[in-house]
Amino acid sequence: MAHEQVQADLVLFNGQIITINKSDQILEGVAIQGNKILTVGTSNTVKNYVGSGTKLIDLKGKTVLPGIIDSHTHPGHAAVRYLEINCRDPEIKGIRELQNAVKKKAEELGSGKWVKGGNYNDSKLVEKRQITRWELDEAAANNPVILNSDTGHQSVVNSIALKLAGVTKDTPDPIGGTIDRNPDGEPTGLLYETAQRLVGALVPKYNIEEVKNGLRKVIEQFSEWGITSTHDASGNTYGFRCFQQLNSEGVKKLRVAEMMRSHTEDEDMIWPMLDVGIESGYGDDWLKIISYKIMLDGSGAGGTAAVYTPQHRGTKGLGLLVHSIDELNDLVMKSHLGGIRVSIHAIGDRGIDLALDAIEKAQKEKPVHDMRHRIEHNSYCTKNQLKRIKNLGVVPSSSIGYMYDLGNQYAENFGYDAERWLHPHKTMKNMGIIAGGNSDCPVSYYSPFVQIYAAVTRKTRSGQIVGLEEAINVMDAIRVYTFNGAYLSKEETIKGSIEPGKLADLIVIDRDILTCPHEEIKNIKVLTTIVDGKIIYER
Repeated sequence: MAHEQVQADLVLFNGQIITINKSDQILEGVAIQGNKILTVGTSNTVKNYVGSGTKLIDLKGKTVLPGIIDSHTHPGHAAVRYLEINCRDPEIKGIRELQNAVKKKAEELGSGKWVKGGNYNDSKLVEKRQITRWELDEAAANNPVILNSDTGHQSVVNSIALKLAGVTKDTPDPIGGTIDRNPDGEPTGLLYETAQRLVGALVPKYNIEEVKNGLRKVIEQFSEWGITSTHDASGNTYGFRCFQQLNSEGVKKLRVAEMMRSHTEDEDMIWPMLDVGIESGYGDDWLKIISYKIMLDGSGAGGTAAVYTPQHRGTKGLGLLVHSIDELNDLVMKSHLGGIRVSIHAIGDRGIDLALDAIEKAQKEKPVHDMRHRIEHNSYCTKNQLKRIKNLGVVPSSSIGYMYDLGNQYAENFGYDAERWLHPHKTMKNMGIIAGGNSDCPVSYYSPFVQIYAAVTRKTRSGQIVGLEEAINVMDAIRVYTFNGAYLSKEETIKGSIEPGKLADLIVIDRDILTCPHEEIKNIKVLTTIVDGKIIYER
């Protein structure tokens, strides 16, 4: 019989509830009332809250986890990929297949229309090199073409696109970018970092309905993967409006925390936020603003991260900075003084130091306890940087999700000696640094259980092991993608673990993640996804 005045709407029992509470308790059942967790305990305990209207789910021994929190994604970018050529392998294996895909798209669109592709990665092609503007010309002689890399830090365009942008042999490299050139000085079509804007500014924007339709597909995929919350690292007016409209239309399956972006082609979000007095935390449990996102350095896979030692890929130097140090310091100071946390994209060790320098200056100007400024990606982070992160109370959103798909490139780019400090989760855990985990979707686009697998095994897709010293255990890896993600958005009191009073966001998976062989973790499937107390996905 139910308690006289307390009745659960949903009860899950006879399972393994991995709570991710302070003691990592494992219990048998959970009772949900409305959108909150009512209680967690033995099967008999939760059944005490069963009433005539209660839905019962016998887990039959299945494992339940808190909903996954991916702490750095780009849902809008993933959404528009559905409208573009998907250059990701294994669909595209080589340059000839890429040319055929471009040709087919150009014929579909008609002469003069922009041909756009995404998820391009030269290292995944059988030729192991970049496609050139001239090879793209062969595929589309009458259309401008732009192929964006999976990392978002480089693009390849054809001759028509360069001509429309006025890019010639004599065009200087923009600040924070590089125009790749052949030995004769001619642009090859490859554009690094801010040089992408030379062409990107001309590419027609998608309309809001196109983005919303793509977002619906992204949200469905996230639900299938068990992602119940994400932190959008490319928040802008357009994207924020899309999520607002989807929420008002009743598409409430994904909680979104926005990092509002700096210095895109046509807007910088810091000024309107400061003008109207918006601080971090503005919004509700479905859509809120958590920080101001600042791009600082480049890509670890593309060889444009800011480092102290030359890289082995891409431009093969010390990397590129999107902002000058003075600009960075000014933006961080203004944000900090305005009550807005910063999320600074910093992949290389030098980039991380520059980001920490700016945060330290701001904190000296106005000390704020528990501000939780963030470093995004935090890829090549040595012990010295970790000590500074700990002392400054900075929280990293670590792209350990890169390890499976881009780990080979990272190891090649930074070198053997640096492998030890690529996404150093074990050291962060031992130092008491709370770090989230992320996929940087659509940079890497696969289940969070593949990412958890990479954090536990440090294996890439090819089987290469990168930085085994930083492998963490399964329970700690789950925490990275649940409680820690909530901590990064200052929401750990309302989600991230299965505890009474917290939001009822949880997932049921198809095997015991704690005891199955590590090689099986990447194959785990979600059977049921519950958000806000409602079942939104069932396999």
